[in-house]
Amino acid sequence: MSIGDVFTRAWELWRRDIGWLILAGLVVGLIVGVIALIVFAIVAGMLAVSVGGIALGTSGDSTSITGLGIGTIVVAFILGVAGYLIVSVLAMVFYGGMFEMVLGAARENRGVNFADLFGGFRKFGSFIVFWLVIAGISIVCALVLIIPIIGWIAVPVFGAWLGTTWLYVLPLIADRGLTFGEAARTSSQMVKGVGWWKTFGTIIVLGAAFFVVLLVLSLLGRASSAFSSILTLLFQIAAGPFAICYVSTMYLGAAGEAVPATAPAGGYGMPVPPPPAYGVAPYGTPPAGGQAYQPVAPPPVAPPAYQDAMTAGTAAIPPPPAADVDAWKAAADPLAGQPPAADPLAATMLEPPPPAPPAPPAAPDEPTT
Repeated sequence: MSIGDVFTRAWELWRRDIGWLILAGLVVGLIVGVIALIVFAIVAGMLAVSVGGIALGTSGDSTSITGLGIGTIVVAFILGVAGYLIVSVLAMVFYGGMFEMVLGAARENRGVNFADLFGGFRKFGSFIVFWLVIAGISIVCALVLIIPIIGWIAVPVFGAWLGTTWLYVLPLIADRGLTFGEAARTSSQMVKGVGWWKTFGTIIVLGAAFFVVLLVLSLLGRASSAFSSILTLLFQIAAGPFAICYVSTMYLGAAGEAVPATAPAGGYGMPVPPPPAYGVAPYGTPPAGGQAYQPVAPPPVAPPAYQDAMTAGTAAIPPPPAADVDAWKAAADPLAGQPPAADPLAATMLEPPPPAPPAPPAAPDEPTT
């Protein structure tokens, strides 16, 4: 699948359900944003209390307040880490649900199902493991960045390699319900099957396209900053769902599943393939088993002499051969020439009793004297 095909098919997936996809993105942003705001408010309040307690303790009024302030800082730090974990995992779960929405719609020839947005909670454990692995790698990369030159080169290269190799981990967990280990191995195999450089280049093209759009919007901001800000906000709202459609298209292509380039008129999804030609068998096997349906063959063509006589309108039309007449009858009635079926009720009916023998004639009266 070329990059142009990926853009075309991702555009179709995004265009036909743009309203639901943008609504899903807004719902995710609202839920995650509210939870993050609550966590930030709690942590900020506890830090304010702890700073005040330390200030009072250092003034010499009370040493117990100093201990309380330090303890509050520790609790605030723990709550901050836990809150960050909750918000990050929750965002990952919801984005997995958006992948489930798009993949289900593309695979089943239908519009998106908004309820799939919350389907990621069924794989909550796998998403937590994935986030913990990413968090651990991020901490190690941050420590490596301290090393001058080597760290600045090694970390971006490693990040590009790992991000491309694990590109399909999130869709695999959301779509197939795999564990993190299974998803990581499967994603690596899918990327190798398509080609690492091709996969990396396809992602780079998407990033370049987003960069060009943002650059154009920033240039428009020279004439009107308010108008540019509105356009930038709208682009950010729409770009997230498009990126999910883009990666979903790559995922389906790497898995060997076709995505329609255009949706058929009057419906969503892939066009229906044409039915088989007349006379082609079988049409299909019944789900409960049994022999597949074989269509009846067309009747044989009449002999040329018979056709010529009919075309010329000859009064004396020669009758067709007896073999052709029998073939026409067999084609019109598949049961022709077979013995009649026995009545299933005949065996269960009682035979009528035999008729009674006639009574003997009466003897003639003797003459009287």
